[in-house]
Amino acid sequence: QLCKERAAELREELLFRQPESSHVGDCPICCLPLSINGKRVALMSCCSKWICDGCDYANILRQLRENLQATCPFCRHPVPTTHKELEVNQMKRVAANDPVA
Repeated sequence: QLCKERAAELREELLFRQPESSHVGDCPICCLPLSINGKRVALMSCCSKWICDGCDYANILRQLRENLQATCPFCRHPVPTTHKELEVNQMKRVAANDPVA
């Protein structure tokens, strides 16, 4: 009986175990593996960090609730509002030799 219970526990562990991480890495805020689906992650142009949708969504809700300016959930840099600002952020990351940029 004890052997069968342990076998069931091991089976459940194998079935419900989360992967250590994905090839894209982990979210720097919640440390959960990032989705392989590119539509479920956001690349922040200010710090070149990939942020999961959950952390991005939680940050947006917090900003709306508290009437705050839109900022990056990782570095708190203001989110670019124009294409030109986005390019300036990207060029700063390129100048800093950031491999993601």
